[in-house]
Amino acid sequence: MNTAMRRLPFLALTAFLGSTFLAGAAEAGCGRHVYNRSPYTLMVTPTDGSSITVRPRSIGSIRMVEPGQVDVAAFCPGAGAPILQRSFSYEAVQDRCFFEVGDRFFDRELGNGFLPRRSDAPFTLNNPRQGDLVLFSNGDACLPLR
Repeated sequence: MNTAMRRLPFLALTAFLGSTFLAGAAEAGCGRHVYNRSPYTLMVTPTDGSSITVRPRSIGSIRMVEPGQVDVAAFCPGAGAPILQRSFSYEAVQDRCFFEVGDRFFDRELGNGFLPRRSDAPFTLNNPRQGDLVLFSNGDACLPLR
């Protein structure tokens, strides 16, 4: 048997693994959750422009494919204007996705987002998993005025 015939299985395996790796790299990204633990209705819009509605006390899913931002608006039931609006920047590199929060003081030692900013309240970012977003509120903004 000549040398080319002996190398054929190795070349076939190399071609298969290479195409699998390239296909996986093209589909890099993360599916993450938006937890709404409030009486508000959330409108969540990632960079790609696709909006999802997360009803009170439920969970929605977003996909982070490349670095960008997520815009979040909270609405009282039956209200036309949002009572709360925030935008959060995120990183999405291969299968690692997380919101950029806090300052970068401990970035090298502990990673980005160690110390949250006060302006993120009532949202919690990167919890329970990196890239997850939680709104927790008792809904005081929707209470009727007396």
